[in-house]
Amino acid sequence: MNNLRTRQRTDSNLRRQFFIKSALLLVGGCLLISALTYWNTRRLLMDEAMTKSEVILQEVEAVRWYVQDELRPKMYDLHGADTFIIEAMSTTYVSATIMEKFGQSMPDYVYRRASVNPHNPRNLADSFEEEMIDWFEQNPSKGLWQGIVKKNGKDVFVSMVPDYFTAPCIRCHGKVQDAPRSLVERYGKVGGFRFKAGDLAGIDSISLPVSKSLGMALHGSIILFAMMLVVTFLWLWLFNLLFRRLVVERLGAMLLLVSGKGADEKTVHGDELDVLRDSVGSLHKYVQSAQKGASLQPNFIKEYVVGRPLAAGAMSWLYKGASAVTEKKVCLKIGFSDALNNPLYLACFQAETRLFVTLKHRAIPRVLERLDEGLVLDEVTGDNLNTFIHDQPLSAENTGIIFSQICDLVGSLHAQGIVHHDLRPEIFLLRPDKHLFLTDMGLASSDLLPDPIAAAGLGPQGNLCYMAPELIKGRRGDSRSDIYSLGVFLFFVTTGFMPFKREKGEKVSFRKWLQRKEEFVIAQHDLELMSEERQRIIKKAMAYDSNNRYQWVEDFWEDLEQEVAER
Repeated sequence: MNNLRTRQRTDSNLRRQFFIKSALLLVGGCLLISALTYWNTRRLLMDEAMTKSEVILQEVEAVRWYVQDELRPKMYDLHGADTFIIEAMSTTYVSATIMEKFGQSMPDYVYRRASVNPHNPRNLADSFEEEMIDWFEQNPSKGLWQGIVKKNGKDVFVSMVPDYFTAPCIRCHGKVQDAPRSLVERYGKVGGFRFKAGDLAGIDSISLPVSKSLGMALHGSIILFAMMLVVTFLWLWLFNLLFRRLVVERLGAMLLLVSGKGADEKTVHGDELDVLRDSVGSLHKYVQSAQKGASLQPNFIKEYVVGRPLAAGAMSWLYKGASAVTEKKVCLKIGFSDALNNPLYLACFQAETRLFVTLKHRAIPRVLERLDEGLVLDEVTGDNLNTFIHDQPLSAENTGIIFSQICDLVGSLHAQGIVHHDLRPEIFLLRPDKHLFLTDMGLASSDLLPDPIAAAGLGPQGNLCYMAPELIKGRRGDSRSDIYSLGVFLFFVTTGFMPFKREKGEKVSFRKWLQRKEEFVIAQHDLELMSEERQRIIKKAMAYDSNNRYQWVEDFWEDLEQEVAER
């Protein structure tokens, strides 16, 4: 019965999720392919319309040039210079008449000769043509315009070319008194005159209807989408059967074995992979305990019970803890196994423990006892500061509260010859009453202690985003390196984001990091989140050259305190 319930729950959870998500993915793919097909078909139709319209316009231009260069001079030779036979000598009349005959056999192709002041009222430009004439006048270098416009509710592809008056045209389009008598008698003395050579005479256009072609392309894309959808769901149904046989049923049996009970309604949270993950996690804990030996208590260090971890440092973890004898709650700072096994890191951890033992500050937990594995500290409650910020800018009040404590702590360290080298939100705990505690000094250097990292000549150690450029170059730096980290810290709490963006999984070399830090500017969307004074403070604290930064943390806090107070 339990096995049956497991299989039913697996079918209703994992298989349903797989089917729904696969269906959404495949339907999206069908939509994308159909859209790309429509786009490509539309592109081909537009290319064809462009080619056809350009050919016709070139033919019209050829007719106009023939009339102007061949026919008109011949008519002058035959009939004299004062003669003007419009049917043979007007480029506009001849080309329009020829295209009118052409349109009778090809009604889909509409030729227009349009002008704002024509001789023939039939050639008067409509509102759209007037706009295009204005466009050509404003863009004299343009010799062609093409696009789709709406005419009578239908899509029409239009190609337009400008036509400019030449010297021979001015006889008919210049002064009325100079125009041929036959032209004035035909069209009157108002339209088509008062032009000079070089003026825009008008535009020649060819219109081709494309609504039907575009509709057919859209219809074809819809049919393609429907066919692909049918095939997709048929394939998905067959694959679903195969998935159930090869994966779901076997996973249900595995879940029953690992969990040791039926996966009924009360025990299943999420799908079966979630339950299996939780079960394997529990099994892993048992394996770890077994590896440590039956005679050991892995959750004890001397008399102290080790609880959940609170924060990770450079060389150690900070855990919740309690005394098994007095039940007093404490914190346990325990070194990483790699740190305790490596002589260099062990020296760093030992230097850190000495700093915690000797330093006295209200932001540093008091040491109660030294252990071989680490330190027993006063109980510290609260959340990791990085969690408190939680990808949101801090209010001015909280910024002032937090940075007043951090700057006071860092100033105290610097006064005692200590440079932290690894200031970042993750190593601070914040109590509900906004009291801040430092949990790590694993990379710190002190004038009174040997510096293992400097002695070993190690490369950059710590978080490269918060690290000052001189540290990335391999130098240990001075107190101004901590001020750089505070500048990055301030940018983070102001915007909720880090100043140096990286893609997920991106690997950045030291040289690239140095380049980013040297070229650092505050992005426009981040500028909107901060005052001009906050911008100045961050830029100064994050100056690439340490000589251009704040030289003392007290100066940094003085400017920030004033800026916070004014907001």
